[in-house]
Amino acid sequence: MRIAILCQEEPIFLGPFLRGVMAMHPDRVAAVLIAGRRGAGERHGSLRDRQEALRIFWLIMEPRDFLASLLLRLRARILGPHDPRSVEAFARCLRLPVHRVDDPNGSEFRHLLREVSPDAVLNQSEGLLKSETLGIPRLGFVNRHASLLPAFRGRMACFWSHAADEPRYGLTIHVVDEGVDTGPIILQEEFRDVDSAWAYPQVMRRLMSEAPALFWKAMDAFECQDFTPKPHLPTDKPRRFPTLEEARQYRRTLSRRRASAAGTPA
Repeated sequence: MRIAILCQEEPIFLGPFLRGVMAMHPDRVAAVLIAGRRGAGERHGSLRDRQEALRIFWLIMEPRDFLASLLLRLRARILGPHDPRSVEAFARCLRLPVHRVDDPNGSEFRHLLREVSPDAVLNQSEGLLKSETLGIPRLGFVNRHASLLPAFRGRMACFWSHAADEPRYGLTIHVVDEGVDTGPIILQEEFRDVDSAWAYPQVMRRLMSEAPALFWKAMDAFECQDFTPKPHLPTDKPRRFPTLEEARQYRRTLSRRRASAAGTPA
């Protein structure tokens, strides 16, 4: 199987995952298709909205990781494709074909995808794809999602699963359809060694450490003729970026967990 990767640049969690996917099997990557940068917070908004998003990330990430991620984002914005941590730079080092994409649902992208002719496409972009695009690869598009679907569809799935009253942690590799994380499941892996008192970035790093290997394991299964992905029924609405109050509630939850672990009053 040869795949294409459709993605956005994001240096914190997504970039390391994609570099891991390429590093494991560069010979199986037909092309890397980059659809801009993935922003922090909501996609659109006023200056006040963006300032509030920074406050939310300060609460979610906690000071050390917030500052580290801020520096990585600033570096990525300044250096662009010359940043050695970028997906584009890493792909070029591996001598993989790289194409920049304006509209993954546009006719130019569909023409490019037919030329690349991958068996499947790993989709790590934010936009919803239309059936005209989804139907081009022989096996379709697949997604890596940081929760155990059908729970916590949508944005920041790992955060929402970590913030839940009864957290469960895992990764899902699933087929992409026109819905939001509603496609059939190829592979799921639950992580039982995650401490619910960890900071959110530590949880993400734990999940992402095994994500490239799990992705390729899913692809090996997916290309077998007798393999059928497992449908699932969504149980709630897709999640979105948390509000400031939801971020504060998360920190209160985390404080109680840490106090309980330390044997001190919350």
